[in-house]
Amino acid sequence: MLRSLHVLHHALVASAVLAATAALAQSPGSVEQSIPPAVSQKPKVPPLQLSDSQRARIQQALSRENTEVTFSLKTQQPAKDFEPKVGAVVPRALKFHALPEPLVADMPMLKRYAYLKLKQQVLIIDPMNRRIVDMFAEASS
Repeated sequence: MLRSLHVLHHALVASAVLAATAALAQSPGSVEQSIPPAVSQKPKVPPLQLSDSQRARIQQALSRENTEVTFSLKTQQPAKDFEPKVGAVVPRALKFHALPEPLVADMPMLKRYAYLKLKQQVLIIDPMNRRIVDMFAEASS
């Protein structure tokens, strides 16, 4: 008897769920679920196109950051001959930094990027592939 009540309860719950699902499918404005598109294992960061005024704001914000690579650490020595250019991959020996939070709050497009100060240059880096996406002088001339 207890088992049959248990089975009857499950049957009633299942039929209620089916009825509710059918009612939702019939109602206008309902949303159909579809299979989401595949997620890339190598996502690309959108291209970064900074204006001169945006670069100046970044220069100003980073001027207070004491993060210039000096090659004084033994771990950085292998990267001493690295010549930065847009599109180049930053050597693993060089550790980049998150952009300051006030700067990212002011320019949200920067939230997916990191930076490195190297050889009087500011390098804006895509941290997913370590590529330099933009670079400019550390201090304005």
